[in-house]
Amino acid sequence: MTMTRRAALAASFAPLMKAAPRPLPDGLWPVMLSPFKADKSMDWNALDALTDWYLANGSAGLFACCMSSEVFQLTPEERIESARRIVKRAGKTPVVAAGMPSRQHAEALPFIKRMMDTGIDSFVIITNQMAEKDEPDNVWKERTEALMAATGSTRLGFYEAPSPYKRLLSAELLGWAGRSGRFHFLKDVSLDAAVIGERARAVAGTPLKIFNAHAAIMLDAVAAGGHGFSGVCANGYPGLVSAGLKKNSPEAQQFLRAHEPTISHKYPTSCKILARMAGVPIEPVSRRRDVIFTEPEIEKLRALRRAADELEQSLS
Repeated sequence: MTMTRRAALAASFAPLMKAAPRPLPDGLWPVMLSPFKADKSMDWNALDALTDWYLANGSAGLFACCMSSEVFQLTPEERIESARRIVKRAGKTPVVAAGMPSRQHAEALPFIKRMMDTGIDSFVIITNQMAEKDEPDNVWKERTEALMAATGSTRLGFYEAPSPYKRLLSAELLGWAGRSGRFHFLKDVSLDAAVIGERARAVAGTPLKIFNAHAAIMLDAVAAGGHGFSGVCANGYPGLVSAGLKKNSPEAQQFLRAHEPTISHKYPTSCKILARMAGVPIEPVSRRRDVIFTEPEIEKLRALRRAADELEQSLS
């Protein structure tokens, strides 16, 4: 009997997950930047150096091809090649990645298969891709179940990306996802430690781990049951974020809270400048939007670089 295209794609996922399941490590999971040259082509050498920088600064894992990566300004081929290079550079450090081009299986399944072939640990589903803003949770769940069925035993994750709209998952849905055994990663953007606590209780005893994105509640989220941090400020000073998590430092959390407006201003270019100030050979270039920093804005970033490095050193 001839296999359908969907059945053949589903069968092709089976060899990917022969190894015994392994939990993702707690701690810092940077949402990785994408380096571009002045002409906005990919700077692969800079991506290697950036990966090394995250790893040298205490990252437990890496989230590639996410919104901070300007993922939808990357071609599908660039997404695949980015993940491949990051996985190779990261060695034993786990990497998760998003970037599904569409929820339609004809596009999604071959892409997920190719992404898993790069060696990533889990493929991350952006929650707003599975349903429109006005569609109910039961529609979202049906589509997610269909994608799960079509991808064999592939390890998966969720990212509640804020654009084009933020689709937060209920504790009930997260509990269902955790109990399935298929989901291992959640980038949480609830911005609320109490919500994270409710979610943590819903997924207790399952492989699903919760990584908060809101710098102002970094420690509060962990105290509530979360497993670490995956937010934008880790692109400016990953060493400080990692040290703050490990030392459970209220001073670090207050620093992150106070300086979030500076990090967010003209992001992600702001963090490319901060990374460059730390020695990463990355250009202040974005495909998402062209921005120019004034000299006072640059000086503010220089001061932030110095202050972050000094606080990190005091925690070491």
